[in-house]
Amino acid sequence: MDAGAARAVHTVIRATVATMHRHTVWAVMFAVVALPAFATEPRPGREFTATAVVDTPQGTRRMPVTLVVDRYTDPEQARALKPTLEQGGQSALLAALRGRQDGRLTLGALQQSIALAVTVPTADGFWYLLITPRTIKIAETERGMDSLDYPFGVAVFEVGDFGTGEGELNVAGALAIDDEGYLTVADYQNAPGRLLEIKKVR
Repeated sequence: MDAGAARAVHTVIRATVATMHRHTVWAVMFAVVALPAFATEPRPGREFTATAVVDTPQGTRRMPVTLVVDRYTDPEQARALKPTLEQGGQSALLAALRGRQDGRLTLGALQQSIALAVTVPTADGFWYLLITPRTIKIAETERGMDSLDYPFGVAVFEVGDFGTGEGELNVAGALAIDDEGYLTVADYQNAPGRLLEIKKVR
């Protein structure tokens, strides 16, 4: 791949990161095939710390976050999940992800298993998307709350060569495929939280 083509691919990825509320895992995965050979996948066992700023009914809260990636989902496996969500909806995707553990996400005192960890090389680092089936509270089920339609936690962030970055966090998100084939994330609070001060620990 020549330098111009490589820049074009990285531009696609950066545009995706810049529009995180309408990012597309599977479309970006197709771009990975065209990436130059020097853009290698980071090794498993990555750990990041960050500060999450999220809106709650009680107001805006800042909470510590730890993200541990033990393994990455193969691009082909990630692509195969697109029709599962598109045709079967969120319940089908939840069933397909059941039992998978690519890592763990700790938000404050709450720890969740990461069912899907996807990474894409960028011009100066790596872009990450982490999806976790969130823990549904008893009160949500008993009251039939609207939050039941937002069964996923989603973290999207980019880390540069110096091991720092920022991103977004959907504590309760709904996933869908739109008419153009993009993966969309709707947040229960109408706006995603922010992941600030991301640092690579290892």
